[in-house]
Amino acid sequence: MPTVESKLPLRAAMEARDRRAVVEAFAEDGVLRSPFTDNLAFEGRAQIDTLVGVILDALGDFTYTDELHGDRVAVLVGHARVDGLRVQFTDYLRLRDDGLIEEMTVFFRPLPASTAAMRRIGEGLGRRKSDMRARVLNSMVAPLAFMSRTGDRVGVRLLKP
Repeated sequence: MPTVESKLPLRAAMEARDRRAVVEAFAEDGVLRSPFTDNLAFEGRAQIDTLVGVILDALGDFTYTDELHGDRVAVLVGHARVDGLRVQFTDYLRLRDDGLIEEMTVFFRPLPASTAAMRRIGEGLGRRKSDMRARVLNSMVAPLAFMSRTGDRVGVRLLKP
């Protein structure tokens, strides 16, 4: 399969772990929607910058594998590692005429890796306010992370023929 050079600055910036370039790929009033809840969106470059810093700390081996383009939209597909688990993600981008991202919605899978990412990202964002918030967020998500990891191992064995 021939290599196609990316047209999206976000992809190159994330793979290079260049926080400043990631944030500059967004419009000033850009929005980044959480993969974990409809009740959380990061609006504007300052909030997006904070989130990107936490994501870059929480996720390792960040790689995009596919890039699709449409009329003022793009989709990036990739994977990363969190707590030793491989998380797959899809970034759905709505682009302005100048190519800057006006809105990005992120999707994660599978559930065990998603809950691990939720735990690390939530803890990192909470820590920006206080260590107590980080501990509370971590303790709220820890049971879900444990249940999804355990359920993934046991449930799959129960379902296999």
